[in-house]
Amino acid sequence: MRRWIANGDVYKGVYEGLYCRGCEAFYDESELIDGRCPIHRDRPDYLQRVREENFFFRLSRYAPALKELFAKHPEFTVPEARRNEVLGWLDRGLKDISVSRGRNLEWGIPWPGEPGHTVYVWFDALINYVTGIGFGTDEAKFKKWWPADVHVIGLDISRFHCIYWPAMLLAAGVPVPTQVFVHGFLENRGGKLSKSSGNVMDPFAFAEEFGVDAARYLLLREAPFEKSSPISAESFAARFNADLANGLGNLVSRTTTLIARSAGGRVPQPNEGASERALRERAVRTLKEHDEAAAKLYFADALAAIFALVSEGNQHFQRTQPWQLAKDESKGRELAGSLYAGLEAVRLAAYLLYPYTPNVSARITELLGVASPKDSSWSDVARWGALKAGDPIKTGPALFPRLDRPAA
Repeated sequence: MRRWIANGDVYKGVYEGLYCRGCEAFYDESELIDGRCPIHRDRPDYLQRVREENFFFRLSRYAPALKELFAKHPEFTVPEARRNEVLGWLDRGLKDISVSRGRNLEWGIPWPGEPGHTVYVWFDALINYVTGIGFGTDEAKFKKWWPADVHVIGLDISRFHCIYWPAMLLAAGVPVPTQVFVHGFLENRGGKLSKSSGNVMDPFAFAEEFGVDAARYLLLREAPFEKSSPISAESFAARFNADLANGLGNLVSRTTTLIARSAGGRVPQPNEGASERALRERAVRTLKEHDEAAAKLYFADALAAIFALVSEGNQHFQRTQPWQLAKDESKGRELAGSLYAGLEAVRLAAYLLYPYTPNVSARITELLGVASPKDSSWSDVARWGALKAGDPIKTGPALFPRLDRPAA
């Protein structure tokens, strides 16, 4: 704060305009939708016209620097739709912003040297990103953790994080974050989930109905992180049955059961035919596609890549029909190859799913007798053919019993 004051980046003036109590933010008339806050359109009472003496931050001074930042580093704000929104704000021009409140509030951080003013909540909140990791108090700690690799924020606060925050850092001579990722809203019944509107879903009931791991999967898969997405109990139930019960759960169960019955409960010898080759190639693509999507925080796409492998595993068994091969003693090598490839697909899926479904992943690796994901090196497990013939495997209860009714 004192750096900005010393630099002349803060000055006292009078603010008169519209203020949304829900956003705790000021708005220009041009930013309103039908005369209402674009975020709280259902609460016209939130929007007030105020006039007060404030301290202002010279945001307009840093417009050229921000344009240069986005020109040199277009990936600073992602996804593209959000970056274009920020570039639109820059093109329309930046005004200096009020960064204090002069209403003698009972709460808030006092403005330095001005006891009648408190620091505007959003100005103070942004500063906490660096003061919380040692800025001004622990230089070694601060250098370790800053600049941040990525800030993950909601789309209703992108202006604060993609315009105000980098300008504040540039003014203070502090490096900006490497990237700001703006995620979308969860929507239900045509509007975003919001406590103020009463449009909510009970997260505890959600986890109770589906289980914690399944809830994590369903939310990340049904609601792509990079955009606003509709969700519902019905869509979750349909996805649960299709992906988890019929997909992953079925593949794990049929693979371990077939090996218990036809291979003495031990990993069979690999033997690659056309179907096994197709499954292996799918696994290689899945590893690449997953890592590329996850690196961008496109978690729905990352999970889709994993379940493409799960789907290919189930199709592999439909093609090779090991239950039929087991009836013909002359088909021993084909049977072993079919089962080995299916088991490898299960193993890779388990490790890939660990960040999303850690408990289920640990249960699968326990059945396969391989190292737990939390104790494994990714470079050691992320390859086809790591299973050792002759090692024992186990069977267990269904991972995801099918839902007979939509979740409530």
